[in-house]
Amino acid sequence: MFVNQVKILGVVEWDKDKELTRCNHIAEEYEDLLEEIKNHITQGYYYFCYINASIEVNVIFSQERPNYYTIFILPIDNSLKEEFKEELEDVINSSFDGIVIADAEGIILYQNPAYERITGLSTKFCIGKSLQELVDIGVIDISASLKAIEEKRSVTISQKIETGRNVLVTAVPITNKQGEIIKIVNNVRDLTQLSKLETEIHELEVENKKISEELHQLKQNKDPKYSIIAHSSQMKEVLDRALRIAQIDSGVLIQGPSGVGKEKILDLIHRYSIRKDGPLIKINCGAIPESLLESELFGYESGSFTGAHKSGKAGLFEVADKGTIFLDEIGEMPLQLQVKLLRILQEREVVRIGGKKSIQVDVRVVAATNKNLLEMIENGTFREDLYYRLNIVPIEIPPLENRKDDIIPLIYHFIHGLNVKYGLNKSFSQEVLDQFVNYNWPGNVRELQNIVERVVLMSRGSVVTMEDLHKELNMSNIQLVSNTKAVSNVQSSLKEQVEFFEEELIRNVIKNYPSIRKAAIALKIDQSTLVRKLQKYNIESTEKSK
Repeated sequence: MFVNQVKILGVVEWDKDKELTRCNHIAEEYEDLLEEIKNHITQGYYYFCYINASIEVNVIFSQERPNYYTIFILPIDNSLKEEFKEELEDVINSSFDGIVIADAEGIILYQNPAYERITGLSTKFCIGKSLQELVDIGVIDISASLKAIEEKRSVTISQKIETGRNVLVTAVPITNKQGEIIKIVNNVRDLTQLSKLETEIHELEVENKKISEELHQLKQNKDPKYSIIAHSSQMKEVLDRALRIAQIDSGVLIQGPSGVGKEKILDLIHRYSIRKDGPLIKINCGAIPESLLESELFGYESGSFTGAHKSGKAGLFEVADKGTIFLDEIGEMPLQLQVKLLRILQEREVVRIGGKKSIQVDVRVVAATNKNLLEMIENGTFREDLYYRLNIVPIEIPPLENRKDDIIPLIYHFIHGLNVKYGLNKSFSQEVLDQFVNYNWPGNVRELQNIVERVVLMSRGSVVTMEDLHKELNMSNIQLVSNTKAVSNVQSSLKEQVEFFEEELIRNVIKNYPSIRKAAIALKIDQSTLVRKLQKYNIESTEKSK
C-alpha cells in the first residue's frame, strides 16, 4: 500500500474518531508522540513542529476520503532532506511524461529529461527563462503556468512548440499555508506522438475494414446463398452474357418467367461492374401502389402533396447516384411514369414532384420483367421508345423446364445450404430426384427451392423418400404433368393413355406404401377398387389385402 511504500516520511492515517487505521515504520519511531499529535489536531493545529524531536507535522484532508485524514511526519535532518531530495529527483527524472517546475513569477526552475525529448527544448536553454519571454519570442504559443497563476487553479491546454511538436500541458499550482502560489508543476505529454498513433490506428482500421469487406466478399462468392448454379448450356450462356455486359456501363433488360432468378443475375452484373462500390437500389414496380411509386422513384419537394415531409424527400434515382437501380416488374409501371423514366434515361436528370429544378443523376438502369413487352406495346400499355431505351442489352433467362441439367445441381445446392443452416445431414432418394427432374416446375427455381426446403425440414429420416414427398405434397399432380408430357406424342386412344397413366401411378404408389389400405387412402379410392385395379394391371403387392 502507499503508506508502507514511503521510505523518508512518517505517515499516519486516522479516521474521524481519531482511531489509528494505518502507520508506516518511520511513524512507528515516534509512537510516543502520536497521542500528543492527536491532541494538537483536535485543537485545530494542522501544521506544527517538535524542536526536541526534530520533526515537522503536516495534516492532510482528502476530498476522496472525507472521513479520514493523513499526518505526514518529516524528520528535520539535513541528511534525510538530501536523501528525500535525491529520491524525489529520481522519481521525476524517470517519468515518461515531461515535468517542468516554475516559480510564482513564471520562471522555469527545473525540467526533467523527458521534457527535452518530447519538445526538443534543452534544459540549458529553458532553465532560468521566463515563460512570458518564451511566449513573446514564439518558442511556445501559450503558457499553462501563466494561465494557472492568473486563474489560481489547475489548467490544461494544448501547446505548440517552435520545434513543430504539439503537447498537452497540465499546470498545477502549489500553495503555502497562507494559500499563496509558490510553485507551478507542469505535466507535459506528447500530442505529436499521440496524433501519429491515432493516424496509424485510423489507417489500420481502414485497412482492417477493407480486408473485412474483401473477406465478406469472398464468403459471399463461396456462400451457396450467393452462388449461381449453371450446369446447363443455356444458363452458362446467360452467365457469360451477364459477366461481359457487367464491364460495359449500359442499360440491361432481364427477361424470363417468374422465379427463374433474375435478381441473382442483377447482383452478378452489379458486383462485377465499374459501379460495384456504388449503391445498388432495388424496387419492385408492381409491389408499390401507383400513387406512391412516383414519389419513391423521383422524390418530392416540400408541400408538394398532403402528407409530404416538410423538408421534401430524395427519390431512389438520386439515392442510386453513381450506382445501379433495379426496376423489377417494369411492365407494371403506369404509362405516365414511363414518360418520366424515359426522360431520366435520355437526359440523365430527374425533377422531383412539385419541383422545377433538374437534378443530375449518374445511374445505371437494369430492368426486369416476366411479361412480353412487345405484346404490351401492341396493346398500348407500354411505350415503344422506353422499351428500346431499356432493351440495349437483353438477357433472356430460360424457364427451369428448358434446362433440366440444372435441376439436380440446384437440389444439391439447396440441400447443402439447409444442412449447414440447421445442422442436418439430409439427402434425396433416387426416386425423389427422378420425380423432381420429370416435373415441369411452373414456379421455376423459386418453386424448386421452396419444395426442397419443405420436404427436407419435415422429413424424419436422413434420406427423403417418396413417402415423405407424398406426406407433404400432392405428388400425383406432378407425376401426371410429367407423364402427360412424356407420352404426348404416343399414337394411342384416350382410353389407352388413361389406362397407361393409371397403371404407372398405381405401380409408383404401391411401392411407397406399406399396405394396400394406406395406398388406397393416398389415392383417395376404396381399398376394394384398388385391389381390382391391381388384378387388372397384374401388379403384385408386398401385402395381401386385408
